Amino acid sequence: METPVPTTYELVSALVGGIGLFLIGMHMMTEGLKLAAGRALEGLLERGTATAPRGLAAGMTITALVQSSTAVTVASIGFVNTGLLSLKNALWVIFGSNVGTTMNAWLVAALGFGFRIDAFALPFVGIGAVLMLAGRTLRARALGQALAGFGVLFLGIDVLKDSFSGVGSMIDLQDFIAPGVAGWLILIGIGTVLTVLMQASGAVIAIVITAAQGGLLTVEAACAMVIGTNIGTTSTAILSAMGATSNARRLAAAHVLFNFVTGAMALLMLPLLITLLGVLREWFEQPATPAVMIAMFHTAFNLLGVLLMVPIAPLMLRTLAGHFRTREEEVARPHYLDTNSLAIPDLAIHALRMELARTQGFAVAALAAANRLPPDEASVEHETSALQALAPAIGNYARQLSAASLPPALVETLAHCLRTLQYQETTAMLMREAVALAGNLARTATRDFSAEIETFRQSVAHLAEAADPERPDFSPGAVSVRLEEAEAQYQKLKEALLLGGAHARLDIHTMQDWLRLASLERRATEQVAKGARMLAALEEGTSAAEVARNDEAERTGNDPIEAADANAG
Repeated sequence: METPVPTTYELVSALVGGIGLFLIGMHMMTEGLKLAAGRALEGLLERGTATAPRGLAAGMTITALVQSSTAVTVASIGFVNTGLLSLKNALWVIFGSNVGTTMNAWLVAALGFGFRIDAFALPFVGIGAVLMLAGRTLRARALGQALAGFGVLFLGIDVLKDSFSGVGSMIDLQDFIAPGVAGWLILIGIGTVLTVLMQASGAVIAIVITAAQGGLLTVEAACAMVIGTNIGTTSTAILSAMGATSNARRLAAAHVLFNFVTGAMALLMLPLLITLLGVLREWFEQPATPAVMIAMFHTAFNLLGVLLMVPIAPLMLRTLAGHFRTREEEVARPHYLDTNSLAIPDLAIHALRMELARTQGFAVAALAAANRLPPDEASVEHETSALQALAPAIGNYARQLSAASLPPALVETLAHCLRTLQYQETTAMLMREAVALAGNLARTATRDFSAEIETFRQSVAHLAEAADPERPDFSPGAVSVRLEEAEAQYQKLKEALLLGGAHARLDIHTMQDWLRLASLERRATEQVAKGARMLAALEEGTSAAEVARNDEAERTGNDPIEAADANAG
């Protein structure tokens, strides 16, 4: 009895249904495994990537476990974006994920064509469904979802296999494929487009393998489409990096570069690789099936890509470091810290002082922006981010300098350079806090205290202007005078707010918030003034011991300003 020839509708329905089953199964398995693993996978990314080999192994392992290089790529970009993972370490996680994703092809090749798929897959669906419905814990239900997804995935492969067998008996796709490199490029493009549209390279690879196994595609044509799936996965990385930090965008760019470079290498070596893999298949006595050949090819060119990256990765990092720079990074790039100056300690100290004058400018600008009504949040964020980005470079330069044999005077000077930086960083921290608080106070009624608020605000503005060492008329004496004025106006505002709260002209909670805001700005003015005076002392050659005595007097209350605050408080 002849087997009835399937209609076009039946073939299309089976093809669409098979792809749908595969995608549903892949989604269920990936999400279930991620839920079942809990924080373990994130912990492996955070802690297990200290070196390039460990990062590579982590990327391969996690991708093989969750069967989704997309999930690992997005997670890595997210960790880099939040600073939990360095760009250098994340780079190898991404490379490893490309190798780990080849496990999907091996699953399809090894389990999809050796025996009756439904007999293998249906028990997984049944057991998984029971766990999903009857599991007592979230982890048990998630494991059930993963098992059910695993079974549904292979049921989809079974449907695809039958569909392509039917199509293969009717048409030969090779008749529609251009010969040579042109045809391969078209196939790469098709694989790329399908992966971008379906957002699942595993699904496209399963389709390609089943099509090749059904006789629709030659091994060479199928391998060309597999190259396209690697390129198509970069779309997710690009989308994930939009609006992210510079390092996150650099990681996405590295992912794109890796996939395009390995894709180009695989295309150039396509005939040679397939020949070599055929020889290896005979040595290992593997079955001569297109599925196995495609899986071997997918693994081989990704491994070759990783080997190629070993010498290229440092150059790639340096190249990427010069791109995707934000305005903050450009501003925060050291201008004076030349490593050649470290050989001459006096010159290195001078370079430090010059760089600290720049960071003092950031601190002063942040104070001025936060002091406006309403505060300029964008400017505060810009100035404080630039300062905080530059601070590690200054600290690292100082550590390199401290490793040299310095005379005692320069050791003290270096310590006071670092102390100046601490004043500036404290100012940045205070201004971020002040801006957040000022946003909540912008709508509160303070007409009875507007005069005191405005006078204090003007005194802070004057201090910020005087404390900028880049001004031609910069003078530590003027800074001290402006600081005394700001302190006096702070005390007047403080007294007015306390009286307003006592006479019920101001809500107690609101009064406390205004006192807190004034205190933050007052502390910031002190930090900015200390930084300015320290810079002036370093520039004029005032002894470090004298600067230390002045600051010690301020800390112990011998300074008249601090004493006034203690008496008033």
